[in-house]
Amino acid sequence: MLTNPLAIYQTRSAYRWVILLLCALTPLFVVTLPAMSLPPLFTSIAADLNLTLVEVGMVWGVGSFIGIFFALIGGTLGDRFGSRATLFACCLGAGIFGLTRAFAQDFSALLLTTLVFGIFGAIIPVILFKVAREWFPPHQLGMASGVISSGFATGLMLGPLLSTSVIAPTLGGWRQVLVFYGIVAIVIGLLWLLVHPVTQKGTSGAAPRVSFMDSLRFVMRLRNVWILGIGGLGINACFAGFTGYLPTYLKSIGWQPLDADQALAAFFLASLCAVIPLSILSDRFRLRRSFLIFGAAVLMTGIGSLSVIDASVIVVTIAITGLVFDSFMAILNASVLEVDGLTGVYAGTAIGFATMIRNLGGAFSPALGNSLVPLGASVPFLFWGGMALFTVAMFVFVLKPHKTSTPIADPVVPVSA
Repeated sequence: MLTNPLAIYQTRSAYRWVILLLCALTPLFVVTLPAMSLPPLFTSIAADLNLTLVEVGMVWGVGSFIGIFFALIGGTLGDRFGSRATLFACCLGAGIFGLTRAFAQDFSALLLTTLVFGIFGAIIPVILFKVAREWFPPHQLGMASGVISSGFATGLMLGPLLSTSVIAPTLGGWRQVLVFYGIVAIVIGLLWLLVHPVTQKGTSGAAPRVSFMDSLRFVMRLRNVWILGIGGLGINACFAGFTGYLPTYLKSIGWQPLDADQALAAFFLASLCAVIPLSILSDRFRLRRSFLIFGAAVLMTGIGSLSVIDASVIVVTIAITGLVFDSFMAILNASVLEVDGLTGVYAGTAIGFATMIRNLGGAFSPALGNSLVPLGASVPFLFWGGMALFTVAMFVFVLKPHKTSTPIADPVVPVSA
């Protein structure tokens, strides 16, 4: 039961819907749309900067690599300094360093600015789900997480479709595209400064300032945070490997390049359509663990079956599989926030810690799966399906069910000043 007057006000205020809208727009315009717009532009970038394929791969991967470390640090920063201040600073930083990439004249400059840009991009998702914990009661937490995930999903879908066909031709080239997205990120940061209300001190006093190590020690004692992070590692490994390899695989078996790219878009479109309805259902029936098991099983079956199915049903299989992905991630984050014993003071650290663990899957999975190609072009899908099977096993046999539908009372819910 929530006892802090500020927490009670937030979870009952209609203004929380304004905050939720901003939470959906932030990942769309600051994180996934700029990120997924980049791969189609790499041909132009490589030509202008004389980059090799290896260097292009390093630029593409450096953001994910740095995210392994800064997801945890970012969650703790959000707990210490508040969501409002942290999101403003991160959007501002993402805008400045995202924009600075446009002025790179060689590989080193592009790699360095992309690395710093990736730091802010890794922190933002963690803080957004912390905001959901602050503004929404338990019976709406899955829905709120689903709306935030829909912002990510929209960017994943639109990025490859718009960057080279609409935005770059309109603005004049890849440098102008990066400047445009940088300006948009700065605007979103200013919105967080203006739209999110300044903290009103509750009767309990000021929000406690917890140190990084104290936050980490507290979260590391929560068994289910570990299990949700390790289980998420399997799905992240499955997703990262599958999405990176699918267009290449389809082209290798004779598909036209445009058809191969649109097949992956079908996965994201289906995921976007289903994320909010499925997240709402998870709130209504309070079956977080059951849905996580079901979603992981669907991903396991769909992606694993790509190794054996006929080419004529690949798009249908991908679309059906995609129905559960973003809702799975939304409900996974909601489940972390509802772990027994977790209070709002440590919500950011908990999300960051679980995200750090699951990001490890995305770091090793693409290269390891691709190394299996000599055994057969479709063999990597078996490996990535096996990673989803690992998640099913973790959630069936290791994850303990949530004991109560209401969170532990928060002495203070730390909303940013």
